[in-house]
Amino acid sequence: MKEGNPLGRRFHLYLKIFLAMVIDAIMINASVYLALYLRFDVPYIPRQYLQPYQHIALYFTVTTLLLLWVTRVYHRMWQYAGSRDAQVLIGSILGSVVFLDGYLLLEKAAHYPRGVYVLYVLFALALVGGWRFLIRSYYDITWIPKSKAAPRVLVVGAGKAGQLAAQELGRHPEVGLAVGFLDDDAAKRGMQIGNLKVLGTTAQLQPVMREQRVDQVLFAIPSASGKILRPLVDQCRDLNVKARLLPAINQMIGGQVLVNQIRDIQIEDLLQREPAMVDLAEIAGYITNRTVMVTGAGGTIGSELCRQVARFRPRRLVLLGLDETSIFDIEQEMRAAFPQMRVAPVVADLRDRRRVQQVMEQTRPEVIFHAAAHKHVPLMEIQPPEAIRNNVEGLWGFLDIAQKMHVERFVFISTDKAVNPTSVYGTTKRIGEILGAIYAQKSNMRFVTVRFGNVLGSRGSVLPTFQRQIAQGGPLTITHPDMVRYFMTVAEACQLVVQAGAMGHGGETFVLDMGEPLKIMDLAMNLIRLSGLNPGVDVDIVFTGLRPGEKLYEEPLTPEDQTKATKNSRIFIHVGEAPNARRLLPLLDELVEAGRQADEARIRRLLKDIVPEYQPQGSAVRPLPGVELTTTRGGANAH
Repeated sequence: MKEGNPLGRRFHLYLKIFLAMVIDAIMINASVYLALYLRFDVPYIPRQYLQPYQHIALYFTVTTLLLLWVTRVYHRMWQYAGSRDAQVLIGSILGSVVFLDGYLLLEKAAHYPRGVYVLYVLFALALVGGWRFLIRSYYDITWIPKSKAAPRVLVVGAGKAGQLAAQELGRHPEVGLAVGFLDDDAAKRGMQIGNLKVLGTTAQLQPVMREQRVDQVLFAIPSASGKILRPLVDQCRDLNVKARLLPAINQMIGGQVLVNQIRDIQIEDLLQREPAMVDLAEIAGYITNRTVMVTGAGGTIGSELCRQVARFRPRRLVLLGLDETSIFDIEQEMRAAFPQMRVAPVVADLRDRRRVQQVMEQTRPEVIFHAAAHKHVPLMEIQPPEAIRNNVEGLWGFLDIAQKMHVERFVFISTDKAVNPTSVYGTTKRIGEILGAIYAQKSNMRFVTVRFGNVLGSRGSVLPTFQRQIAQGGPLTITHPDMVRYFMTVAEACQLVVQAGAMGHGGETFVLDMGEPLKIMDLAMNLIRLSGLNPGVDVDIVFTGLRPGEKLYEEPLTPEDQTKATKNSRIFIHVGEAPNARRLLPLLDELVEAGRQADEARIRRLLKDIVPEYQPQGSAVRPLPGVELTTTRGGANAH
């Protein structure tokens, strides 16, 4: 019978359950007889107590087995048994005692002395539970192959995740042999957890690694921020000890740790902040049982928005994008992960108003997350007509149709490049913010802008470029040694976008707290080291000069801007003047026409008229003083 055959797997499961029931039936009856025998302490159990049980033995046994089935004792993986499993088992045994006594009362048969019930419970737990925990004990035994020495692993974090990780390592010594814990909880210091000791705190990481001859460090503190992880990973690197990470418990299948979930540290882990707190009820209030559309649904941000939105059970999720392959991929993912949700994949160009009108009439979205845009700074800088047609004309037509279709809420994804923009792309995003504010003034549609910085790993951003260059043996190309950027993980950014969408009443610009800016140079160095290489030795770094439209640093707000706090500490409201629609709309009409005619000089002039803070840098790449440029191709920056 093939292992992948569903019928075969089901038969195997039911066979195991049947055998477990047979063993339990024997143990239950043995427990009753042992309890009666010890209670009366005579060669023979008195007939007035033995006869009632013999009369109801079948009913009592079947009822107890049913209780164990209902509480899913037979569906639990006892090699991972813990306190919760023991509680369920105890509850089932106590329930069987209540049934036994109640039945004897109804039959007006002789009741057993209380000592019999106490003894029965003890024996049943010892026998029914005992054989199960023998299974757990067997799996906890560490079998170390003689042919291969097990890597010595220090587990950082002695909480639930760390304990589960140590148990799983014990079952798979080829992955690693746990030698002890480190934990900053003073109450755990020096204590024994299972068969492992808490050897100290994270402040003692290097001395413990040396003393225990550690080969690997497993960080079982999955909620730890990058600020906590970075210095610890650096200490591991200094001693040439491999650092690995356990994912969050809620990301594990069934809440269990499996060896294939333990992974190497990634750059995202070192930049991760404390998990953002969101108001689940508030989000559900505008998404649950609604038709939600995500544009650019196949992109990095759009696809993550789909995952975040789907958690709140929309009535239908419309996936709109121009790239058919990426739309197909996210559609398949959504159908597999959320089989009960209606998914509508749509391939369409937002600049085609007739097609967009048709899609909107067919799907009738109530909430829209607009992530679609041309985003690559240097490419848009050398072909501004495309940026205007897609990011301005496409958005304007889309907003107009959304208003006519009575869309309730429109969430526009903006960027920190829209603040004091030096690029065509950043300026088009600022114009998008202005357009949305104008529509918020003249319609009932709640238009909300959410502005944030760079998303790690998005297509065209610095991280995939660096990873590709490292795979090719280098060099890593950086446009400027002083370049800094704000970074967020895509999951955190989209989580806060969905929360901000719930807060908006119309016309607001929400700015996400991006944390501390990061030097691109530091990012490159960390990534090279995480790859097991040495910067400047194994992989060179070269500087290529700023590219068209680039800034040395981004700014989510100008120094003159004011903000208001919201109930979420990671989200702020930008306080600014309402746009003058009477002055701006004729200029926007001219800009769209200039984009259609591909009149670049006119486009740049109109961008400056509409967004006075726009400061174009020109199209020449400026060399860095004192830096010899080896190439100007492929320089990496953050988009």
